[in-house]
Amino acid sequence: MSMNDRYYIKLCFKLAKLGRGFVSPNPLVGSVIVKKNRIIGIGYFRRYGDKHAEIRAIEDAGSDVKDSTIYINLEPHSYYSINPPCTDAIIKAGIKRVVISNIDPNPKVNGNGVKILRENNIEVEVGILEREGEKLNEFYFHYIRTNKPFVILKFAQTLDGFIADENYKSKWISSEISLKFAHKLRSYVDAIAVGSNTVLKDNPYLTAREYYKPIQPIKVIFDSECKTLKYINELNIFKEGKVIIFSKIEKEIKMENVEIIKINNLEDALIELGKRKIISLLVEGGSKLLSSFLKENLFNKVYVVISPKILGKGISSFGDYLGSLENRLVLDKVLRLGEDILGVYYNKNFKNA
Repeated sequence: MSMNDRYYIKLCFKLAKLGRGFVSPNPLVGSVIVKKNRIIGIGYFRRYGDKHAEIRAIEDAGSDVKDSTIYINLEPHSYYSINPPCTDAIIKAGIKRVVISNIDPNPKVNGNGVKILRENNIEVEVGILEREGEKLNEFYFHYIRTNKPFVILKFAQTLDGFIADENYKSKWISSEISLKFAHKLRSYVDAIAVGSNTVLKDNPYLTAREYYKPIQPIKVIFDSECKTLKYINELNIFKEGKVIIFSKIEKEIKMENVEIIKINNLEDALIELGKRKIISLLVEGGSKLLSSFLKENLFNKVYVVISPKILGKGISSFGDYLGSLENRLVLDKVLRLGEDILGVYYNKNFKNA
């Protein structure tokens, strides 16, 4: 592995990120083609159903592509789907070397793309910045391995650990910059989940409003008794987009955009979301729902926005969860969001931690 290989794979990562919120349930992929130390083609996977990154880069390189090196953050796919195999395009283009960050865990690929390229006398190098590549595609990798969505717990709290005052009012806790970040995060995921109490008290829309997203995230309500249905004509969450209600009772509804699914536990809910090709779930609260995911250890990542405000009394971030998180969370990074602090953590048992 040369320094140049690392540089160009990092560029692939940057290109791939442009597809966030557009390509699900497929992975984020970027590609760079280099010949005689010059970039002659770039491409990224722009949206689900569109041309793959490798094809975009090959088209960008044009007639200069022969005897070049192509960099891709994920193994090129080797089977017919919506798009023909990218391995065929690489071979046909006369590319002599392929550098890849990650093998695709999809059983339909999983090393087969590399095998086909090598059988056609193309030099292939795998594993460049592999850990970073897997982190980039953590939604996809987790979904392919488990058939369940990657779960992010996100909440904002005061300096003394409360997510709302005693009247459950919480909208004023975090800064405008933090709120904008929350919408950015929403624009990346497939679905957003809240509990029924949050829906009834805050009346949220649960949409990504500050950042463009071609399809709004699916709204998920954990509502064991279907209490929210009593106010279906008044609540903002039902006004647009797909809504899934997870309940412990059987219930029928005639609204096309609302689906009610009976479940026994949170694990059942994640399985049902996975069946619908939802590969990422952002859990925004409230404290009861957050503590339930913590208790069941059904989360991968945590975003905590800490405001410098102090309440003294209020609703605890973790509800009735009494366990210790010290040995369960691994700090990934800390960022400033205006006057707030953002802490990003991984579940210690998650592979990327």
